[in-house]
Amino acid sequence: MSRTSLNRCASNNTQECITCVKQAGWIAVYANFALALFKAFIGYISGSQAILGDALFSFKDFIASLVVVIGVKVSGKPADDQHPYGHGKIEFVALFLISLGLIVGTILLFAHSAKGIWYCFNGSGASSPGMIAFWAALISVAANYKLAQFLNCVGDKIHSPSILANARHNNSDAVSSIMVALAVLGARYLGLQFLDPLVALIEAVCLMGMSVEMLSDALKGLFDFAAHPEAVGRIESIARVVPGVRKVSRVVARQRGQGIWVDMTINVDADLKHQEGYIVSQHVKKSIRDFFGENTEVNVIIEPFFS
Repeated sequence: MSRTSLNRCASNNTQECITCVKQAGWIAVYANFALALFKAFIGYISGSQAILGDALFSFKDFIASLVVVIGVKVSGKPADDQHPYGHGKIEFVALFLISLGLIVGTILLFAHSAKGIWYCFNGSGASSPGMIAFWAALISVAANYKLAQFLNCVGDKIHSPSILANARHNNSDAVSSIMVALAVLGARYLGLQFLDPLVALIEAVCLMGMSVEMLSDALKGLFDFAAHPEAVGRIESIARVVPGVRKVSRVVARQRGQGIWVDMTINVDADLKHQEGYIVSQHVKKSIRDFFGENTEVNVIIEPFFS
């Protein structure tokens, strides 16, 4: 990631900020993929199980970033004859398949790490990882920190939960890389060879929890899980303040990819003409979409209000 991108994001220039927003998703994809390959290669040549686990962390971030990009590009496509309800579920299908693969990889890492710890305590000639793993871990710390800083900046500017979540992932990866660096030093200079596979074991446990969470999110998305109660409350409060709305009697919202699908019923004065009631409903739709984004679909039913 270039210093120019970070400087753009830090500026107040609107056009430069828009450029950052467009680049953010792909920067996260490429950076995390490069980190995953780099650490996997270093883990292989250095014999460090911990940095192999760290590579899986970066691969997880690569997947999360890629799913966000897919979600923005594909799930935002308008409905067509073959897909009358849009393409919102494609990212959940991708997330489901990828999370299963991550779970399998994490199980293998856990078994390999546990075997490494067993060898260390049973005198089976366990060796210390090469120092190249230490330097690679420090590079990973710096790269993850800069990437998290960039994504936080962009996410704050556009109020994007998905980009901010990716920033948190990279922050956690920086912590993981610090653990790897300490484990390598402890194994080489303190004779604590078990530290390297122990850190890998800890990473495997953390990754398993994250992978199961990703799988749960995918299943919720595939089965149309309800939007967060806070979002439902926000929808109701936005509709209530629209001129002409006397009451919001029903709000049902579900997550649909990067957006929300809303079905709601509003009450307007009984003496309003049909055209006037329609105009009120369009204002309600626009207000909700302005707040939640263009991927939000709103279906409004109009009913008369009787005091």
